[in-house]
Formats: sequence, structure tokens, C-alpha cells
Amino acid sequence: MFITLTNIAPAHKEKKVVLNSDIIVSMFTATVTREAVEEEPAVVEDVTFIHCPPHGTWEVKESMSYITRLLNGDVA
Repeated sequence: MFITLTNIAPAHKEKKVVLNSDIIVSMFTATVTREAVEEEPAVVEDVTFIHCPPHGTWEVKESMSYITRLLNGDVA
């Protein structure tokens, strides 16, 4: 199954990412402080990290509980 999430990494912020749920190995949530860049102030945000080898880890906006519900088929 493929799930669509919202990228929160600064280089790709708010762009959609589609992940194959069969290769998700782990997830965790952390509060991250993003450094100030040019005219933008520093930002503190909650990020869900999804580890999908061999790519690495994706940073997404959705909560871990929401993603778990998606994976379990509880969200349309």
C-alpha cells in the first residue's frame, strides 16, 4: 500500500511524498528547532521521522498516530 504524507524537511516543505508502506521500518516523533535562514526566523516544530531503507529517513508533518491509523486502514 502507498500512503501520501506532507514533507516537512526545509528543502521540500509542504510538498507531498508518497511512501510504500511495505518498506517502513520504524517511526518516531521529535521536536526540532530549525535554524533561522535569511529573512526567516528560527522555527520549532514537531516532526515525525519515518525510516525507509535504503533511502533513509523522511521527515513528515503528520503525527505518528495518524500515520499508524493510515497503515491500519482506519483512515480513508
